[in-house]
Order: sequence, then structure tokens, then C-alpha cells
Amino acid sequence: MFLRPNQSDSLNGGTSHGWGWLLSDRASRRDRQRADAELINDLHWQWRSACQGTSLAQMIYTPSGPTKAIPMIGHIDLGPPVTFNVRMRPGQTIADFVNAAPLIAPTLNAAVLHVTPLVPQWLRVVLLSHPSAAA
Repeated sequence: MFLRPNQSDSLNGGTSHGWGWLLSDRASRRDRQRADAELINDLHWQWRSACQGTSLAQMIYTPSGPTKAIPMIGHIDLGPPVTFNVRMRPGQTIADFVNAAPLIAPTLNAAVLHVTPLVPQWLRVVLLSHPSAAA
């Protein structure tokens, strides 16, 4: 009763591809965001497993048993280069992160980690793929 012709029929001479470029652009943007989210999730897990074997993982005793507390990642910028902010645990210093960087870098697929302070209790970690980029 209230049928209207398809808008693309009247605009494109009967073809229904009028908004196809919007859908493909939206789909590619969604796929890119999904891939970025997967990379961020992988980086969180790599950071956690890399810190487990270093002095950055502090032992905490809880009612359910001992566990290791890892410095928390706050924000990740996929770059390039990949950069993320880390919140230090109580009692940790930037020197602790600089000393642990050579052990953590290979796990994060980086040659060098460049660690710089941001604000109290927060620091920035930059993953560099070439050792010469740190200088």
C-alpha cells in the first residue's frame, strides 16, 4: 500500500549499487578496528608473560594463594612505533624497567625498549625494531 520505489533504482538507473562504497568503507574500517583490537589484546598478553620472569612481577599473597602482580598497561598507540603507557606498581622505579627491558624486548618482538617517565607512577614504553633507533 505504501510502497516506494527503491532510492537506488531511481538514482542509478535501476542498479542497486548506490551506497556500496559507503558499505565497503564502513566494512574496511570495522575490519581495521577489529585487527587493531586483536593486536592490542596480544600486546597485553605478551607484556604480562614477558614481565612474569623479571623483577617487575611482584609477589602478592592473597587469601586464595600467592600471585604475581604485573605493572598495568594504560594506553596503547599502535604507531609506528608501538608505544604504550605503563603504571608502575608501588615501590618500583624507572630503573627497574630499564634493567628489565633487555629481557622483555624479545618477547614483544622488539630489538630495544625505550623507557621514559611521564608523570609520577606512569612511564612510556616505546618498542623499537632497530637498536640504532634508540640513539
